Amino acid sequence: MSAPRENQRYVELFDISKNAAVARAPLSAIPHLPRKDERIFLPLHQPGDWVAYTVVAVEYFVGGEPVDGELLQGSGTDRVTLFVQQSD
Repeated sequence: MSAPRENQRYVELFDISKNAAVARAPLSAIPHLPRKDERIFLPLHQPGDWVAYTVVAVEYFVGGEPVDGELLQGSGTDRVTLFVQQSD
């Protein structure tokens, strides 16, 4: 059985230097999506220890179903990928 559609909507941080995802969170839990050149801080293993990433690009993936083979009946954003690189 597949997961409910709401659980499939997420924000992903993709580190371009590692060519891998470094974080993922439900789209509904993110009150503000960063823009290009903004920084994001992710917690490390110890309290107060953070790793910083700078957003290089943002891609929005809009879900939906084809209507009459051409038009897309949108159901909203299913995924947002933030392409990031680690900053100092």
